[in-house]
Amino acid sequence: MISEQLKELIRPAILVQKLIWFVIVGSIIFYIGFVYIFIGGNKSLTSSIGSNLELLIYILTGAFLLGSILYYRYSLSDSRLKHFLSRDVDLEFLAKDPRTTKIDTGKLAKLNSLSVLEARIYSLMFELQKITILSLILNELIVIFGSAIAFMNEDVSKIVPFGIVSLVLSFWMFPRAQSIIKRAEQLISTNE
Repeated sequence: MISEQLKELIRPAILVQKLIWFVIVGSIIFYIGFVYIFIGGNKSLTSSIGSNLELLIYILTGAFLLGSILYYRYSLSDSRLKHFLSRDVDLEFLAKDPRTTKIDTGKLAKLNSLSVLEARIYSLMFELQKITILSLILNELIVIFGSAIAFMNEDVSKIVPFGIVSLVLSFWMFPRAQSIIKRAEQLISTNE
């Protein structure tokens, strides 16, 4: 069970992860809507790939789709979490104000009151932010590629499968910090 002190420290990190998720998912919906408004929804669906550029875009989309899934699953695997949680935590680094790079003594005092496990979990929140951001960017690239194909073909329906895939991946990757914290606690307790 994590302490109230740790909950207070990780609350902003969890909020940032969720905010980033909502911004990225909102932009995916924006791309779909923008293409729909710009091109219009009344053109017929074309099924053939007409150019080498379009084929390249499909290949890149597949690569980013696969890359997003593999990166997300690998980064949150038990072995990666165990490795991350086994590292020493630099509390002074975590207590630095990112704008001034000076150590926030109040935050450092709170961090020093945490157990070793809690300090590791707190540092894990920053790793989770990185994983969330990179995964969502890869997902967003999928709908951007769909936008390009829709524009090239002047066919709004071309963006739909890209948007669906991008949204499904993003919803699957919704930040679940609390469940990862529980997994981290279990992983650490089984190693002791």
